[in-house]
Amino acid sequence: MNPISINTQPQELSFPKAQVISKPDPTAGSFKDTLSQFVNSVNDLQSRAVDTEKAFLQGDISDVHQVMIAVEEASVAFELLMEIRNKLLEAYQTIQRMPI
Repeated sequence: MNPISINTQPQELSFPKAQVISKPDPTAGSFKDTLSQFVNSVNDLQSRAVDTEKAFLQGDISDVHQVMIAVEEASVAFELLMEIRNKLLEAYQTIQRMPI
């Protein structure tokens, strides 16, 4: 068994150093701009999917895989946009419920 010893000398406590938070990059766009660009890109994907479907129905495109890929890309992008919207609304409602 090891004997227990009591240190009578106080030891200096060491705490991890705080990290410096960097300032936002002024060249980066705002959240509004980023969200707006994403909405526009989803809209473009959906427009391309509709155009691809029309071209397939008119006989201009014979590859059904190309049509299905365009439709699925638009669908996945729209689902992602809806999930982002839902999370933003949930965060907004959480902030609304916070007591002042």
